[in-house]
Amino acid sequence: MQSKNFLSIVTVFVAVMLAFPSYAHVFYPQAQGQQVAANKANVQTVEIKIKGMTCAGCEGHVNSEVNKLAGILKVKTSYANGNTLVQFDKSKTDVKQIEKAVLATGYKVTEVNKQ
Repeated sequence: MQSKNFLSIVTVFVAVMLAFPSYAHVFYPQAQGQQVAANKANVQTVEIKIKGMTCAGCEGHVNSEVNKLAGILKVKTSYANGNTLVQFDKSKTDVKQIEKAVLATGYKVTEVNKQ
């Protein structure tokens, strides 16, 4: 009887963990109310290629870390494309800080393209 209970608990746990990519976005809510005013001359866009993302939760993790930086206007991360596009005010932050924020998530930065 105890082994059946244990097996049931393990089965439920495995099912919850396998379904994680479908509900991971809940842990990384969209940033709301963060308005950044920037001079158009200071706005820069950078594409950072990222290795190691596997689900929408990974996208949320990267977006959350990058949005913590000052001067971030827009972040769009795609695990399918393996990249993040960041629009930011270069007078308030720089590409190196954005790259450090991505690295802080545990993913590997493979390439940085300034646009």
